[in-house]
Amino acid sequence: MYLDFIAAKNAYIAASHRAFACGLAAASGGNISVRLPGEDRMIVKPSGITLGEAAEENLIVTDLYGTLVEGGIKPTKETILHGGLYRFLPNIGGIVHVHPVYSIMCANCFDEMPLVTKQMKQIMSVPVPVCKIKNNTVNEQGMQMIYAMLREKPDICCFLLEEHGVVSFAKSVTEAENNAELVEENAKVFWETICRK
Repeated sequence: MYLDFIAAKNAYIAASHRAFACGLAAASGGNISVRLPGEDRMIVKPSGITLGEAAEENLIVTDLYGTLVEGGIKPTKETILHGGLYRFLPNIGGIVHVHPVYSIMCANCFDEMPLVTKQMKQIMSVPVPVCKIKNNTVNEQGMQMIYAMLREKPDICCFLLEEHGVVSFAKSVTEAENNAELVEENAKVFWETICRK
């Protein structure tokens, strides 16, 4: 159990630092989570720190409803999004929600993003859907929209949020972060080759 926690924490920190180094989120934006194996709990970052600042001493544990379990710092506002996805998709182990520029531009202009790179076509078989949630953070009403989208498209591993970036989920947080990078690469290729004509 303890070794599982250490592995989950280390995977979180590595994915968080990589996402920050890749420029997937500015300032303290974006958030990542890891489901603790065998538990209805997740590791998240607190509000107000960057993904690049994620470290053992500032990570916290909440239940899947966002209630603080371990740590003394206020959790990210997006625990509703993360916990809701874990409850709806019991087989996923990591979620990455980041705000890369091209993905946001595509989400603001389209209802879905076509797959235009071979890498995206390897992880998805349908265009990346866009969820048009208007709130600054995803609330319970927004989650109902996301659940409806996931019922309609059960094979997706990511989606876009209008004005709010990428949500990627997978069996591991490492895979979820890698997929978020591929979404942004696809968004950039799509925008630069199609939208700028």
